Amino acid sequence: MLAGLVGSVVASGLLLRGAWDLWAQSLVLLGLLAASAAWLCARAASGWLPRPDSRMLAWAAALAALSALSAWASPVPAYSRPAWAAAAAGLALMPLISVLDAEGRARVERFLRGAGWALVLLAVYQRLQGDTRPAATFLNQNAFAGAILLLLPVAARAGDWALAAGLLLCLWWARSVGAWLGLSLALILHRRAVGAVAFWLGASAGFIGLVAAYAKLQSPETLHRAEWWKAAWRMASSAPWLGLGPGSYAYALPAHAPAGPELSSLFAHQHFLETAAERGWPYLLLWIIGLALILKPAPAGRRFGPVAALIHGLVDYALSVPGVFWLFCASTALAAPDSGRSVNVPLRWRPVACAVVLAAAAGSGVCVWRGWSADRLRARSAAAIREGRLDDAAAMLEASEGLSPHPEAARFRAEIILARGGPAADAARHLSRAIALDPYRASNRALLDAALEKSGR
Repeated sequence: MLAGLVGSVVASGLLLRGAWDLWAQSLVLLGLLAASAAWLCARAASGWLPRPDSRMLAWAAALAALSALSAWASPVPAYSRPAWAAAAAGLALMPLISVLDAEGRARVERFLRGAGWALVLLAVYQRLQGDTRPAATFLNQNAFAGAILLLLPVAARAGDWALAAGLLLCLWWARSVGAWLGLSLALILHRRAVGAVAFWLGASAGFIGLVAAYAKLQSPETLHRAEWWKAAWRMASSAPWLGLGPGSYAYALPAHAPAGPELSSLFAHQHFLETAAERGWPYLLLWIIGLALILKPAPAGRRFGPVAALIHGLVDYALSVPGVFWLFCASTALAAPDSGRSVNVPLRWRPVACAVVLAAAAGSGVCVWRGWSADRLRARSAAAIREGRLDDAAAMLEASEGLSPHPEAARFRAEIILARGGPAADAARHLSRAIALDPYRASNRALLDAALEKSGR
């Protein structure tokens, strides 16, 4: 049951557009909470509960705790807290996988192979429909390329060379220079395990990738990356201990980069700098140390995918996409040996353990559901505003903020008041709340100034 749970979570994250949208993240998180609670209760009722690797559990828990502090201290909590939940799900997969035996791990990899085949077939279909750079289920080819780097070793370990060839073809179509450099450097670093032919193929691909990268040195793509990296460094320097919160980069960017719409970006396109900017230097240090301790002693075939993805992360953002991050966490955990341990649950404690598990899962599920419901209400209210149904929109926004405060909901409420010709002071109150929830959006301040001027304040 646990292997099916882990495999389905990671596979669904890839197939649901990389779990990019909040609805996809919420759906996966609710499934993970429900299934893991059922599994834990069943194991506790049987009297024997598999025990995760203690070091991996402590490491993942410490990362989740540090990230939670970042999210709750973030200047943009409405965006950081959902991002924290998505990242915490990936971290939770690691101790869960550590209790799986060889058969369970093989079952997880079968799920991943199935997801890989689905992505390849969809990309081929998109190519046949005239898309020269198919992205399969992802919103961007670079995110797809990051997933391919992690799926290639899965196909190779299973001897599924047709899938491996399909993934390489999709990687060629994606035209991600960073992904090809990640693949080639991983082949070079693992030259003893992959053999001479693969080593020289990797070296050739790396040389071609370096030539392509050199040709892009003066392109807007490269110059913008330099500005995004500088902005991430400034963010990390301004909040070195906890960062600005998971998922905060896009919203804090205008305050840390030169003005200009061409520099807007959701991600820093550099995994380590973005991690420091959003979660702080202590988190980044702990993250790197833990990955090194897991991957260094692992067999070359197991660590190949995570190493290639991390190299790719030096110049791109695939690991910031929840579905790819979940796949990375699963691949890293699969590189570690299973714990092979279990603990006995005394009879008198079994009902208590089940009650605690169910309560924790229910509480977490309610939080996820409230955020998802609030997001749906905001989307429906935006449609109502476009259709001129301001009363309906106002009612939905009030309900949305009752579930989960959000700067967009507060701004919409102010815009509705101003459109109706209502009290400017009421609009200013909502805009003040929007600014408190997102202090980086300059248009909210401009709208607040206009509302205050209109109210004579």
